[in-house]
Amino acid sequence: MSQNSQPVPRLDLAPKLRHPLSLWNPLDYLRLLYWVFFFPQALPWYIDTFGGKGFKEAKTGSKRWEWLRQNPIQLQLILQALMLIIVLPILGNRFLVQLGFAVNWSAVVWGVMLGVLFVVFGVVFSDVVWGVVSGIALGVVCGLVWGLVWGLVWGVARGMAHGKAWALLLGVFGGAYGVAFGVVIGWIYGVAFGTAFGTALILAFIRPEDWLFALLFTLLESRNPNRYFPHVTLLPLPNLSSQVANWLRQDWETGKHNINQLLQFTFQSIPVVQAVNRELAETPPELIIYCVAQFADELYDSDSWKHFAFDFQSEIRLDTPAHAAAAGFWYLCEGRPQKAMEAFAVVRELPYGEDMFTFAQILSTFDQARKPAEIATLNLPASPEQPFLQLTAWDAIAALRRVISDVQIVEQSPSKSASDLALKRALGELKDILDGAENIPQSERKLIMNIAQTWQNSLLAITG
Repeated sequence: MSQNSQPVPRLDLAPKLRHPLSLWNPLDYLRLLYWVFFFPQALPWYIDTFGGKGFKEAKTGSKRWEWLRQNPIQLQLILQALMLIIVLPILGNRFLVQLGFAVNWSAVVWGVMLGVLFVVFGVVFSDVVWGVVSGIALGVVCGLVWGLVWGLVWGVARGMAHGKAWALLLGVFGGAYGVAFGVVIGWIYGVAFGTAFGTALILAFIRPEDWLFALLFTLLESRNPNRYFPHVTLLPLPNLSSQVANWLRQDWETGKHNINQLLQFTFQSIPVVQAVNRELAETPPELIIYCVAQFADELYDSDSWKHFAFDFQSEIRLDTPAHAAAAGFWYLCEGRPQKAMEAFAVVRELPYGEDMFTFAQILSTFDQARKPAEIATLNLPASPEQPFLQLTAWDAIAALRRVISDVQIVEQSPSKSASDLALKRALGELKDILDGAENIPQSERKLIMNIAQTWQNSLLAITG
């Protein structure tokens, strides 16, 4: 780092909250409303921090309800969402009525019901975060907008029906009035609905106001740019890509931390991915696989990882060592070890390339075995004597090799006691792998867990 360069700041974009939200604190309802519309990434963080884990593992509605009863933080969050969905549209529309606007209360009820339905749907079929965010957003917005829009539409329609235009059109044009009336009402409704829908799409997905605020803040703080990072806009923040690249050049570890903060708490994945791809393209070939492995293991948002492999193209790129290495790890993350072999074959001659090629080859062989007879006959290439990457994943592969040896005894030994003992050892190895999932790098964690779970189910069928 040069003497003139400033130290890399360590970002902390997480919500500053030290206690769970309260049902009885009005400010916490405002905080929740702010999160939904301006900081949706705060909700997953809130649940991970205060709400407990294991909700998604409860697959049925009854099990999820029982889980919620035992975890009051998430249940309380759902109740707070329902309160906002019901109370806010009613209070908002009553205020509009006081101002002289026409409000269609049936439309308000439909908007509220839609929000409640999405909360219930999210809790039963998806997760609490999805249900709360979609429910509040749809319930509050539709409850407020629909009542006002439908009030204006029907107000105009009634005015036309009871005004002088009715008598004139009825007397002069007769039956043609029905067509004209339908066209006018359709046009009014279409304009109102189209405007509301288009505005909602812009506000929901592009959020230009958040981008403009961040840009204004950056211009005012020219000496310390990007101190404010927008949470909801998809528009890339100017100079953010260059700033992320500079962070990585100056301080690799802090740069990776800041990248994870941006991916977790903003939607600025485009400039982040561009910066990382630019740095990987300039990385010496002997360090490419090592650097890509670090990103694959430590990157917060695994969904963004595909952009390192695709580089925002329509197809996977294998034309450079950086793209090929990124593609190999992305294919592992997707559970496609055969395709990972093809990608790692491109960088096989680089340091760690042969290890990763063999790694993908072994996982591909494991993935093809389903039954004990197939497991017992697997023919694997030798593992590296001293692997330097993905050490805990290689430990899992060593355990799966021991499972193969035990399954061979189960399949071939004439001694029932020897078979039973080998079966117990194999199931114990598989249980240890499944229990230690958090220790396996995330790029291949899902694939190894699926293999271990498949083999465990197959061997448990023998005990049954």
